[in-house]
Amino acid sequence: MHIRVERRRDKDSGEYFEMVDGLMFKDGFLYKPVSIKSIHTQGIQPSFDELEKFKKPGDDMNGDMSSLNTLFSNRKKGHFMKGDAVIVVKGDLKNLEGWVEKVEDTTVHIRPKISDLPKTLAFNEKELCKYFKPGDHVKVVSGVQEGTTGMVVKVDGHVLIILSDTTKEHIRVFADHVVESSEITTGITRIGDYELHDLVLLDNLSFGVIIRVETEAFQVLKGVPDRPEVVLVKLREIKSKIDRRTSAKDKFNNMVATKDVVRVVEGACKGTQGPVEHIHKGILFIYDRHHLEHAGFICAKAQSCILVGGSTGGRRGNVCTGVLVLLVKKI
Repeated sequence: MHIRVERRRDKDSGEYFEMVDGLMFKDGFLYKPVSIKSIHTQGIQPSFDELEKFKKPGDDMNGDMSSLNTLFSNRKKGHFMKGDAVIVVKGDLKNLEGWVEKVEDTTVHIRPKISDLPKTLAFNEKELCKYFKPGDHVKVVSGVQEGTTGMVVKVDGHVLIILSDTTKEHIRVFADHVVESSEITTGITRIGDYELHDLVLLDNLSFGVIIRVETEAFQVLKGVPDRPEVVLVKLREIKSKIDRRTSAKDKFNNMVATKDVVRVVEGACKGTQGPVEHIHKGILFIYDRHHLEHAGFICAKAQSCILVGGSTGGRRGNVCTGVLVLLVKKI
């Protein structure tokens, strides 16, 4: 093949490119001018491999702040929670380890691992990254490997090497994309009409959420708020899926719907907090990613919980209370 290649300086950028049939190439990449209006940047989660492809020779992926900033800019609200192990990635206290004590908007208060420092220190959330150690069992919650579970076998700065529960292969992910979890992916998420995390009605009229799918059966966390009760059920023992959208009242008569965040204030799970995944007969199934049992699900009575951000006033049953909550959420 006789392909003519010219080295030419681009008048707009001032950089040199190899020109082939009017196309600009550099370091194996094709460069094309595009309108900024045609580029979508919100909610993009680049994989580790994608970021690695674009790093320049000599760049350290762990210390490359442009790579970290790309990840941090797409963090979801509530990324850090109390109890998370974190490490400082910017500033004078870089590499300081600690645990999250509380989160206020973009400010994260941590308890440092070093005893000589103050009891708590405040950081902007972009100065922190999650921290894990070999042996931790984790779940990937964002990026191309989302849903994968496995054990951390190596920590390389802000990059984790995980042994997948399903494929038994090593995968590389950013620590920022991971949470500690006891959930184990089996590779099976569905049998018949039912899949993982469905709310189901059993043939004895009890109900619960599917927390694990095995080869020929389901593990179901039943709707018993006083104590966690997990049963193994066959497909034929499930009567139907419960799809109804419903709501319930919390301790202060605030209306709670699915995806609302609640805190348990009474009972065995007191102090736990998370979004409501299912509601049935006044029972809430709450997902708390810090709860290492039952795939993170907690069962509690709605009256034993409070809506985070809801009213705590004494005018119980007042219709205005529910309207106020809706308005605040909408804003």
